[in-house]
Amino acid sequence: MTVLVTQSPSTDIVAIDRLSALFDRYLQTDVGEGDASADTVKTYRTNLKQFLSWCQALNLHPLSATRSQIKEFRLWLIEAQKYQRATIALKLSVVRRFYDALIERELTNFNPALGLKPPREAIDPAAKINYLESEEMRSLIENLPQDNSVASLRDRLLVAMMVIQGVRTIEMHRVSVGDIVKRGADVGLKVKGKRSLRIVPLTPDLADLLRQYLTARKQAGENLTEDTPLFVSYSRNCDSSRLSRRSMQRIVDKYLIANGLKPEPVKRQTRKTAAIPKSEVVVPTKQGGTLGDRDRRPEIDTITIPDTARANAFSLNPEPSQRVEPDSTVVTQEPSVAVKGQKLSKSRSSSLKRSLSAHSLRHTAGTLALRAGASLRQVQDLLGHADPRTTALYAHIADRWLANPALWLDVPAL
Repeated sequence: MTVLVTQSPSTDIVAIDRLSALFDRYLQTDVGEGDASADTVKTYRTNLKQFLSWCQALNLHPLSATRSQIKEFRLWLIEAQKYQRATIALKLSVVRRFYDALIERELTNFNPALGLKPPREAIDPAAKINYLESEEMRSLIENLPQDNSVASLRDRLLVAMMVIQGVRTIEMHRVSVGDIVKRGADVGLKVKGKRSLRIVPLTPDLADLLRQYLTARKQAGENLTEDTPLFVSYSRNCDSSRLSRRSMQRIVDKYLIANGLKPEPVKRQTRKTAAIPKSEVVVPTKQGGTLGDRDRRPEIDTITIPDTARANAFSLNPEPSQRVEPDSTVVTQEPSVAVKGQKLSKSRSSSLKRSLSAHSLRHTAGTLALRAGASLRQVQDLLGHADPRTTALYAHIADRWLANPALWLDVPAL
């Protein structure tokens, strides 16, 4: 158990483990009005672990941290870790909630992270929306495996749900057999997002594909109950367990690559290093004072962390241990990808300029639905957007070129 000394009027020793336990309790009672999802709790814990590891590397107790030192932490996230603005915002938010929890437990009366913001980012919000064109979307669906094995039916249903209905990976991960909704001849799925619960209506083709998938699972000997995950893994390592979000992303990437819509990933072996900010760190002592310059430990430029478990503390997406992620490789139980009659030249050249991912399928559903004539309100309901301005971004993308005001200008040929 790691123990550091607080720089406070009291000389009581506060264990870091105790602070982590208090924050765990705070997550259960305060985050999400006491009903935070398991994914949210895991994210908070992972990011707090990174902050506590940063403090420990500097021999700084969290209760002794000043606002200036939290700014150094932010600088470390920006310059050493090179995180994006959204990731930094998340990490600062977790640190801020951590100190809120300590204030509530009367361990401190000061939140050094209060009001601390991530760096500003000058970016067009619509620039982050990448999507497939209508022809690319049809090609992706047509080239999904057609052998009607259980794994193939799963992949067809998963990809089609995401690219046609715009369902998020987190919603697909959480959905169970008991979430299937029937209204007469109509079939839908009750999905739970970050802060919402909605019913996604299925097209007749998707409803029929869902029936084929469930029938195939029953014929394979599965006992389906209401709590049975709708999407499960069929890899050797994790048979019939709930399919993880990362595995879903890998499945989508596999078909995007096979259709020439995404380049093959470049495998690189790198060792995680965490740079410590070059700042004057005050190290509190049991006597309530600080160490002098002669006693101060040498300034640390870089900490090299060869151990995977230790490196996980410095990463938002921890590296897996010896366990193999389900569906991380194509195995005999997984469907093979046979791309028939694909035209790669145009798609491959254009895909190199885009960053397509599983979430791009959701952008595709929203963008193409608006182009096809659906109203903004209909697409908002379909995608489960709380703010219509988010949905309007999809419309803005199409209008940017189709309704370019410059096209109305009477200018000579260039």
